[in-house]
Amino acid sequence: MDTFRHKQWTRRQFLYAGAGLTTAVTLAGCVPAAPQATGGESPAEGPVEIDVWTGWTEDAATNIEKILNGYNESQDKIVAKHVVVPEAMTQKLLAAVSAGNPPTTAVVFGAQIAYQLAAQKALVALDSVGSPEQVETLKQWMVPAIWELGVYDGSFYYASMWNQCMGCFVNVKLAEEAGVDVNTPPQNLDELTAVWEQLTTYDANGNIDVLGGDFTWATMITGRFLGQFVAEDGTTVTANHPNNVRALEWVVNYWQKMGPDKLSAYNASLAGRGERSAGQDPFLSGLRATLVTGPWHYNTLRNFKPEGFEFTVWPFPGPAGQAERGMYTYGDGWIIPAGAQEPSAAWEIISTMTGATGNRDVYTSLFTTWLCVNGPVSQEMTQWPTFQSEVMGECPGYEEIFLDDLFNSDYYLYPPKLPTSDSYQTMLGAEWEKARLGEKTPQEALDFVQEQAQKELDTWLQQNQA
Repeated sequence: MDTFRHKQWTRRQFLYAGAGLTTAVTLAGCVPAAPQATGGESPAEGPVEIDVWTGWTEDAATNIEKILNGYNESQDKIVAKHVVVPEAMTQKLLAAVSAGNPPTTAVVFGAQIAYQLAAQKALVALDSVGSPEQVETLKQWMVPAIWELGVYDGSFYYASMWNQCMGCFVNVKLAEEAGVDVNTPPQNLDELTAVWEQLTTYDANGNIDVLGGDFTWATMITGRFLGQFVAEDGTTVTANHPNNVRALEWVVNYWQKMGPDKLSAYNASLAGRGERSAGQDPFLSGLRATLVTGPWHYNTLRNFKPEGFEFTVWPFPGPAGQAERGMYTYGDGWIIPAGAQEPSAAWEIISTMTGATGNRDVYTSLFTTWLCVNGPVSQEMTQWPTFQSEVMGECPGYEEIFLDDLFNSDYYLYPPKLPTSDSYQTMLGAEWEKARLGEKTPQEALDFVQEQAQKELDTWLQQNQA
């Protein structure tokens, strides 16, 4: 199962239920079995030099190198060297494991990659590397739902370094001009779409000039609707779960009301002007009045916000009439490949770079180098002085909107704990697009994904179960 429910009782409890979805790659090839755990032995006399593979490139690679340099300077046991793997991370990790020369550790973009590698016996379970005391320290540090994100087939393989959460940035000037009260956020998704319509303006030809808002990220929306992508048995795909259909219907209804051709033409006009395109960002350029996204947008605002630009942040709400709050997160996090030469050194850096041990100013550097990039894996970080002043103090709305979404939701949707999640998401994205454009109904689109994704999973299980 790949979802998590959170209830507020006399103390916080999390109940494991449901399933989730995002992307990875089809796995192939033969890899050796993971070695037996060696316990929690300390790194050798050193310092021990280790390679850390990540997919970050260009400016992002420079950022991760600054962070790793800060880690290296914070202790004298380990020297971490950044190795950029710009594409095909999963295949390259599998090849390195098969050849017997994997890196000591790697950061992969999303837990789904760890699930697939674990299914191929290409990872060492992290809870077999750390001592029982070390493992318990990390487990108690992490929000329970984030710990569960890292569990595959009963073992902990993936330690998220930060986690995605969502909010809605609002251009105050455009909102006020349209008569929208920025101090009264929409309470549900229907109210949000009504505000989007109110904020949208058109040119003399009836084309969209300024878009009030839009959001089509399948997994994020499905999480809000308490969706499910894999049944509790872990082998039954549920792509056409009723809540998934409702999620897609919400998107389709808005697109039909606004006009698929008009929205498609507007989006095409923004080619090259994404939220990471500096001053060309459509939100900062006044081409869209709201932007539903993650807290990483604070970094764009810090670097490129025009003088006098005012914004606020609203919660990204759920559907009308739904009491439970659902969200989706996938993390970017740490793994240890099978056959890694210094697994205990990997444990040390993982423990520090999740904030569980070590100098928490080092962990804070993740969120200052990339300002407020995501949410920390522990709510306790909000009490750390440097995190309070240099992260939360620099990002108005970060704690109240984004961290509230991450820490206080009732239902957590994850990537599917399946070996076939890449093609699953590829099909899902393609079918969502067809439904948005009116080529299929939401039910037809998700029924197609259901049939094809189940066939592929069944085939993989039959071929690999032995």
